[in-house]
Amino acid sequence: MNFKNDIIADIVKRLNRLLYIKPEIGARKVSLEDKISLRKKVSNTLFSVLSGETSVLSALSNFPKNTDDKSVNVCFHILMHLEADEDIRKSDNDYREEQDDFILNIAQILQEGGDIPINIIKEYNDFYKETLIYPEINKETIISRLKKFINI
Repeated sequence: MNFKNDIIADIVKRLNRLLYIKPEIGARKVSLEDKISLRKKVSNTLFSVLSGETSVLSALSNFPKNTDDKSVNVCFHILMHLEADEDIRKSDNDYREEQDDFILNIAQILQEGGDIPINIIKEYNDFYKETLIYPEINKETIISRLKKFINI
């Protein structure tokens, strides 16, 4: 009977390792040209949202995935914040204008290929505690979603 328990314990240990330990993702080499191109794409998305051409939800669902660029990732958080503040923006013109000016400033920085100031990145990272970027659908994300679904 002890042998059976050892086998079960080993299976549980392996499943836990598979389900709970995120695989290490090595740093991806991104050329400066690709980095600037991505930043310009995100900048265009912000301009499009501000002009009303694109909805915030559409911008979020089409946002670049799995990027290591903190200046790009923080824009996802900024868009999430914009969506969450929809009611406040309708009732408070000053707040809406201030938020629009902030997003416009961020979009201009990215359009030039620049880095978003670290204090802004830190503020959003502290606020959200984790990345909210929609993951690509692959083996790891499917396992992660299944794990959440069955509440493990």
